[in-house]
Amino acid sequence: MSWVRLYLTVEGETELRFAKNTLTPHLTKFEVEVRPRMILTNRKLGTRGGAPGFHRFKRDTAHLMKDDANKEARFSTMIDLYALPADYPGWKEAEKKSKPFDRVLELEKALATELGDSRFIPFLQLHEFEALLFCDLKQIQSRIEDSGQAIAQLRHEVAGFNCPEDINEGETSAPSKRLIHHLPRYEKLKVRVGAPAADAIGLPTLREKCPHFGRWLTRLEKLKETL
Repeated sequence: MSWVRLYLTVEGETELRFAKNTLTPHLTKFEVEVRPRMILTNRKLGTRGGAPGFHRFKRDTAHLMKDDANKEARFSTMIDLYALPADYPGWKEAEKKSKPFDRVLELEKALATELGDSRFIPFLQLHEFEALLFCDLKQIQSRIEDSGQAIAQLRHEVAGFNCPEDINEGETSAPSKRLIHHLPRYEKLKVRVGAPAADAIGLPTLREKCPHFGRWLTRLEKLKETL
């Protein structure tokens, strides 16, 4: 029986590197071939990266699903909830939910409905990729010199959150904004540092400490069973 081909649309270069270096070898064990790609933000110019408006995202994804209409093809996303454009479906209902986990599920459900293809598996990261790094901040510390004091301050700042996915999405309080506030060098080093740090933390820890990410990963591991 054929392997599953998983087309994974990611938001930026950090997620792309994480998909290639961490998710791809892991999912190979489950006979899932990951084909990561950054979001196409301008078809005419061929530019990729960032979170485009929903119309552009839907058109790009529909083209992709049409190009591979085979039953063994699957399609998923790794897009940040933080700064997700307001034209994405489901916001009205999601805003009624008090818990971030419930809000993101509402948005993912609406996204799946709009795409209208059972092969599509939406995933929005609570609240952005950098949340994964808060599972073990020493991996950032080990990759950026003289960052011990900044990391200690950061740990103290987020100590009240139950899990990294609870760190909120404010303009100054989102995971990446907190990192950059305490460690400005991270902004220029995020691609070089962020993905390797997440890889070093390891999928078992990421799965345990970030349950929404963990549910998505488990679903990807079981894709072969859906053929």
